[in-house]
Formats: sequence, structure tokens, C-alpha cells
Amino acid sequence: MGPAEGAPPSVDYVEPMKDVEMEEIFVINDDITVEKPIDDYYAELDKRLQGLKSQLGSDADWMPSTYEKYMTGQHQVAGSLQRNVREYYNDFKLLRADTQVYYPVPNEVYRDEWDDVQVTDPMEFTHCRYTPVVTEDARDFGVDGYTLRLQRMDRKIKLFICVTLYNEDYDELRKTLVGICDNLEVMYDQFVAKDGRRGMDWTEVAVCIVQDGIGNANESVLAASTVHGFFSPVVLQTSVLGAPTTLHLFEYTARFKKYAGLDNYPPLQIMFATKGKNKGKLDSHCWYFDAFCYLLQPEFCVLFDAGTKPLPSALKSVATHFQRYPSVGALTGELTVQRPYRTFLTAVQFCEWKVSHLLQKPIESVCGFLTVLPGAFCAFRWAAVEGEPLRRYFYGLYSQAELNAFEANMFLAEDRILCIEVVAKKGCNYRLEYIKEAVAEADAVTKLTGLMKQRRRWLNGTFFAMLYALGNMGRIWTESAHSVGRKVTLTLEFMYLTINLIFGTWFGIGIFYVLLYMLLKVAFDSEGWLVQIGNVVQLLYLFLIIVQLIINLKNKPEAVEKIHSFCAIYFCLYMLVFTGVSISFLITNTDYSFMGISTQKLALVVAILMSALGGILLTALLHGEILAVLGAGFQYWIMQPVFFNMLQMYAFCNADDISWGTKNLDTKHADHDAKKMASKALAYQVRPSKTSKAFWDAMSKVQNHLTDAKKIAAYNQKKEQKMRAFSSYLLIAWVSTNVIFVAAATILSNSTWESCAMTESEMAVNAVKSQAVEGDKALIMADLIQTAVTILQRGEALYPFHGLQGFPDNYPMLITGDAQSNAVRGSPVTVLANATELFSNLDASMPKFSDWLQQGMGINSSATLEEYGRLWMPMPSNTTNGYDSHVVCTMHYGYTYFLQIMFIILCVIVLFQVGGSVIFIVAYWVRRWTGRDRKDGSGGALQRAPSGSTHGGMAMGAAAGMPMMGSVKSFYSSDPTGSEVEIAIQPGSARYAGGQMVMPPAGDEPLTDDSYSPRSDNSPSPVRRRRGDSPHFQ
Repeated sequence: MGPAEGAPPSVDYVEPMKDVEMEEIFVINDDITVEKPIDDYYAELDKRLQGLKSQLGSDADWMPSTYEKYMTGQHQVAGSLQRNVREYYNDFKLLRADTQVYYPVPNEVYRDEWDDVQVTDPMEFTHCRYTPVVTEDARDFGVDGYTLRLQRMDRKIKLFICVTLYNEDYDELRKTLVGICDNLEVMYDQFVAKDGRRGMDWTEVAVCIVQDGIGNANESVLAASTVHGFFSPVVLQTSVLGAPTTLHLFEYTARFKKYAGLDNYPPLQIMFATKGKNKGKLDSHCWYFDAFCYLLQPEFCVLFDAGTKPLPSALKSVATHFQRYPSVGALTGELTVQRPYRTFLTAVQFCEWKVSHLLQKPIESVCGFLTVLPGAFCAFRWAAVEGEPLRRYFYGLYSQAELNAFEANMFLAEDRILCIEVVAKKGCNYRLEYIKEAVAEADAVTKLTGLMKQRRRWLNGTFFAMLYALGNMGRIWTESAHSVGRKVTLTLEFMYLTINLIFGTWFGIGIFYVLLYMLLKVAFDSEGWLVQIGNVVQLLYLFLIIVQLIINLKNKPEAVEKIHSFCAIYFCLYMLVFTGVSISFLITNTDYSFMGISTQKLALVVAILMSALGGILLTALLHGEILAVLGAGFQYWIMQPVFFNMLQMYAFCNADDISWGTKNLDTKHADHDAKKMASKALAYQVRPSKTSKAFWDAMSKVQNHLTDAKKIAAYNQKKEQKMRAFSSYLLIAWVSTNVIFVAAATILSNSTWESCAMTESEMAVNAVKSQAVEGDKALIMADLIQTAVTILQRGEALYPFHGLQGFPDNYPMLITGDAQSNAVRGSPVTVLANATELFSNLDASMPKFSDWLQQGMGINSSATLEEYGRLWMPMPSNTTNGYDSHVVCTMHYGYTYFLQIMFIILCVIVLFQVGGSVIFIVAYWVRRWTGRDRKDGSGGALQRAPSGSTHGGMAMGAAAGMPMMGSVKSFYSSDPTGSEVEIAIQPGSARYAGGQMVMPPAGDEPLTDDSYSPRSDNSPSPVRRRRGDSPHFQ
């Protein structure tokens, strides 16, 4: 079918070249001694491999090809080949190192891009280094013989940045890379070194982009990477040396355009690593940390997600803070939302993130422990995370088969696990901090279902990781080297976090329901029909919670999206009613005294509301973020029921789902589990003996058991059943405890009781009992007489003492106790004697005092002190017109106690948060003002190290007394033969010759790469210039 009439003819601006016109790609090996077409080069490597195998005959097929296989050997070896196994592995490593090649980058990539930068080696920008990695375990990257280009160039990397990428398009990746370039330009121009010089070498910074599965990569990313020179689809090798490629690694120094292509950013050393299969973000971090960081040994590591854009001074603030405070092991800045007001949900998340950075991060930073270091933007000191912290960080990656349900959920938030591991690191005193001056922008979720799936992982991981952190708090006291003051501060923080965990996470839904229930009771407490409406509204709210519980058990959010949307809208309407009633109370109420507030149900509910809202507004005012909070605060406020009733409900209902949820990584890989289970095999040790043979026979059976596909499937099924059971137990515990809490709070809130003040008679009896305990019998008798006198004097209104002359002064004592308690009011009484005689001149016919005590008060005067302690004195009942009428009785309402308790707990939390913000703000301004002119050793920023871009750089550094740029670490096997395994970190200038590592001789003084100066003045249109004394490459 031809083109339509009138349509302009198509024009091919670039005429495609025919295959016969294509030139072959010539590659160069690391030694720069061989230059061949790429296909011929790798074909020759295969021939060398076959020659190596031919030396071993039929046993060569199972010989180990990677360090992981070497350490988990599954085959018995004949005694005659014992030595050849290790030799084969070492020779194979040398052969694998030759798979790393340089290929020429098209001239269009770097043309006219490097005339403003001094370089010592043109291959820096004319050739890209490609490595087809076959190592199965990222931790074995170095010991399997691989090196990095920056190593071989003797460059000491101080700031190593990681960008994780999945299927995002190039616009997202470019946003991150351009943000990094903006930051690095600020660092190169404004950084202050310890010696007072400004600037920082671009050779000290590198960026590693880790793409998770080349099959999932966006075409625009691969195309743009090709244009910029750090990727080429024509050099990809799907398999090398008989093994599939697990990672394609490209290393190149690129230039990015700015200002509509009118100028260039500083050079950016890029490592683009795209994995052969999708294995998750944690695996990407494993390649970054355990493979690349381990070889480069950088000072500081920074993590970004593709799409996160750091604002221009973020990296400078991070590096400066690290350098100024050596005890800071990791830190994070403020993560905010790009275009926060484009949708309702983005505004909600913008305010949520903002409130988190206002309330949580300052107090956590002051205490020294952050509950989370977000992978979208955080930074680490390499010395702080190397070793045990990273081992725990990747525990969930390498031990998936051994994880129980609790650990599986815990490692959904592995970044939170890393937090406690850094702070509690044995023998160290590292702390975590938040710096508000480092800001990065990230994209927020735009759909409710996406938000639910994201928060399912966040909430579950956070909850279980917090339990893990609380359980390991004791390590801070027993293992870390923190000062006593810091340990006490951290303990107080963990107490605060415990309160948050209990009342904010676990009982949050119950507390919110009780508060709403009380508010509805007040709002609809009027006519009978209005009360019925209130009951219907309350029941509908409870019904929607039950609906959420049911649909979240069996459905993905997308399948019931409309129901979720309806529930969310209805919950927001409830919050609007909540807010409207509160505002109405504030307008109409006239009594704002303490007694007036503390005795009214609605006043207490509003007080709780205002304390929470006031804490947010006060901290926002302290941080200067009040306008940002007000701009999206309304959306965030009315979404609070959704956070409690929907997001938390969905998270706990799906605790058996341990996938990441937002990147389509929900598939389970049985073969992956099998490989991880097989990794439990012991090290490859060969002993030509009967016991050795028996050992390997048993090991073979164990491996067959662990790698059998059917048994692996059965194991996975059993594991899933356990996960579902755990999720059910968790849900039952959460729902039942919240139901019990709501029931108890409701019963207490609806309860009323009366309490009266203690009467004088009761106080007298208590006094007698207390004196009996103290052992003073004489004082007891005196109190009894005084009590009887008081009873008679106060009893005229109750008892008719008519006809008694001088009553009651002359007649203080009663002859009988009937009138005190049991006699009917108005019964006659008999008087014993007058008060002045005090029983001293009693008539013989009158009863003695002891008889009076016995008859009138039931007291035996000869009783022991123990009997006085059991004194019971009958008392007249309280009346409104008689004896004890002055006693005040108070009516108590249960809701006041419940709301007061909630108010006190909230005040404690707000006090921690506001107090932490005040201390944080003061420290922030002190840090800024004291750091402006600070140029001594303790306050400087990154130290500019002499660049060693030539082969003589290492020798020059050593001669000057400086540490070697390419440190060497040797690894030795634990077997008795003592054979050497290999060098893991090689000096960049090292070369292999005949199986030996040879260091080149030191040359002349190297040229430095620090001549880049991005700005000549403060003009709005930056220009490029070269220092006058800096030669440039011809």
C-alpha cells in the first residue's frame, strides 16, 4: 500500500549502511597488547579455554569456573588431580580477566567535548571498557579476577554514587544524572579542602548505574546510553568462556550537555552495569557494595533511585558533613515530591514526607539513630558499613530459603536493618544523622492502588524491622563504643520509638475509631432521631472497616479498585465531619480553663486534635516550612483515616507477600532458591582417603536433596503455607487486640461512678489503725475518747438529746453504740458523764470506761495492738442534712480518664518531637555559622588528593609518604596446603605476565587532572576556560 495522495515524500536523513560496508569492531585487551575484531578475540579466548581443559582430560567438564563454584564443589577429585584443580582455577581467572576489553567509541560521542579538560590518556574518552561478567555471586567479583577501570588508572575514588534502575525511561534517568552533574559542578567550584584550596577533582567522583535486567530495560535508556558512550548493543556477549553472562559492565568517562547544549558539565566517570536477569533492587545494591565498592574502597557512598533529582548543593552538603564529623556513619537528607500539587495523592504524599522530616527526623538525628535511610537518597561512610553491617543488609538476599516469616517481612525494609547495624557496630561509635540542607526530589505514586502496594512493603518492613531494632538495642550497650551519654540518649529514643510503635502502629486503628465514636456521640447527642442517625453513621464506618478486612485477604488492589476508592472517599468524609465539629466547638466554646477543658468530652477530643495539629504547625514554623505544610496540609489531614483503616489493614492482611510490589517483581524463582540452598555446602577440599570419599558421597546426597526440583517445589509450597499461617496469626492478634482495646475503651468511656471525700470518723479510725501499727497504745486511747466526743458533738442533728441540760458540752459520751449506727434516728440515749470530769470521779454505779468502750464502740481496752489494728467503728451514713453533710461527693466519667491518658501520651510524643526540632535547628545554625570560615583539619571538607592517572602515580604517592591509591588485599584458603587463592584488589597499574602480577616502573611526575574550572565568573551564561598553566591533550 503506497503513501496517501498529497502526503509529502519521506526523507531519510541518515541513509542506512549496508552490512558489507560496516567495519568490524576492534577491541583492545587490558594490557593494550592485542587488538583484534571482537568476534575473533572472544573466539580465541574460547580456544585458550579448550586448551586449558585439555590438560585435565575428561575431568575438565566439571572444573570450577567461578569462585562460588570453587568454594561449593560437588564432585570428588582423583588424587592425581588434587593439585591441578587449584592451578586450573587460578589459570581460569587469568583467562577471565582477558575478557575485559576496550572498544572504540564513535567519534560523534566525544567530538569537541574535551577541549576544556586536561587528560593524560586519550583512551579515557575514545574507548569504553566492556566486561562480560560471568560471576554468579557479586561478592566474588574481585576474587574471580575482575578489575575496574578506575583501579587500573590508580584513581582514588572519594565519592561513589549508585543509581538503581529498573524499567524507567531515559527522562527519569537523565533527571537523576543531570542533578548529579549540577551537584558535582558545585562541589568542583565551592568545595573547601583541608589546606584551604577550593574545588575537587572530577577524577575523585564516580557514578555507577545498575540496571536490573537488560530484558526489562527501557529502549530509550539503552539508546541514550549508546549516544553518551557508556553502552553499545553490538559488543554484548551473551556467554563468555562457556558460561552465561550475568552482568554487562561498561566503564566510560562521559560528558553531558547543559543549557540547551551550549555548554558541557564536568566529566563524569560512569560505570553502567546491566544485569542479565531481573533479581531485584537489593541484588543491584549487592553488586554496587560487595563488588564495586569493595574494589574501589571509596570514602563515601551515595544511593539514588532513577528519577530522584538531587538539588544542586545536596552532595556538597553530604560530603562536607561526613568530613567534618568523622563519627557520622550514615546520613540522609530531605526527600521531597516533584510537582507536589499536580494530583490529590501527590499532595498527600508531599505533606506526609514533609511532616515526617519535621517531626521524626530531627529528634532521631539529635539522638543519633535514624529509623530509615531511604534508598532513594541516602549516603554512607564506607568504613561504617563495610563488614558486618553489609552482611546483615544482604542476609535476606543470600538466605531466602532459610528466612522465616518474621525475617522475610523484616528484610522488606533492609535499609532499616542497616541503620541499627551501623549504630551498634562492634567497637565503633558511628551515629546516623539527618541534614536538612541536602534535598532531593522524587516521584510520588499517583494511584491509590499503587500507594497501597507500596505501603504494604513499607509498613510491614518498618514494623518488623523496628521490632528487630528494639530487640537489638542491648548491643548498643554491650558491643558499641558509644559514650555513656550517647547510650542513654539512644535508650531514651528507643523508648520514644516503642511508644510510637504501640500507639501509632499497632493500636492506631483502634484509637482512631474510639475518638471518632466519642465525637459522633457528642455531635448527634440531641433528639432521638438524631441519635439514631449517629448510630447508623457509626455502624457504616465499622462496616467499611470490615469490608476492607475481607477484600484485602483474597484480592489484589487492582481487582477491587472501585471498592477501595469508595471506602477512601467515605473515610475522608468522616474526617471532614471530625474537623467540622472541632471547628464548631472552638467557635462556640466559652470556657477554655483547665477545668473546663478537662471535664468535657468534646473539649478533650478537640484538645487531642489540636495537640497533634499544633505539634505539626509548630515544628513547621521552627523549620521555616509552614507554607509548604499549609499548602498540602488539608489533603493530608483528611486522608488520616485512609492511612489507619486501609493502608495498615492491607499491609497486615498481606504479611505473607514478601515481594516489592511496585515494580512487578512478584514472581518466585525456584531455581534461585535452589542455588541459595546449595550454597550451604562446605569449602572445596580434596583428600585422597577413604574418609574423604565417604564425605563427598554424603555431600552428593545432601546436594541432590537440596537441588531436586520436586523437593524444592514442595519446600516452597510448605514455606508459602507457613507464610500464610504467620499472616493469619498476625492478623488475628492485631484485630483481636484492637477489638479488646476498643471494647475496653468504650466500656470505660460509658462508665460513671461517684466518690465521696473521707469523713472525719473514717479519718479517725485510720489514725487509730496507723497508731496501732506504730505501737502507741496510750495515743490510741486518747484518739478513741476524742473521736467519741466529736461524734456526740456532731450528732445533734441526727439524734434527739432533748431534755438534757447543758447538752452537748456536759454530755460528751454515749453509753451505748446503738445510736451511732444501728438505732433508728430519734432513739433515746443515755449520757455517761460530763466532759470536765473525764471519768475520774464516776459514780460506782456508772459503768467504767472500759465497759463503755466495750458496749458503746465494741473495743476491748485490754486488747493488744494487733486488735486495735483491726478496729471497726460503725459510722452514720452520709446524708444531705445531718452528720457528715459537709462531705463532698464527686461524679466521675470514664471518658475523661481515657481521653486524658491519650492526651498525656500524645503530649509526650509531641514534646519529644518539638524538643528535638528545637535542638536540631539550633545545631543546624551553629553548624552553618561555625563552618563558614573553618579551614582547619577538623572542619575541612574533602581533601584533594594528588591525582594518579598515570602509571607512575602510585610510586609518586608512596615516595611522598601518602597511602597507596590501589590497596592490595590478599586472600588465602584455610586448607593445610596453604595455596593462594588470588589477589582481590589489585593496584590499577598492575599487569599480568605469565601468571604473575607485575608492577610497572615509576615514571616521571604525572600530570594532574584538576585543571577543570567550570565557571569563570558569576555571569548567567557560563563559559569554559582552561587554566593558563595547564597543558591540554593534543
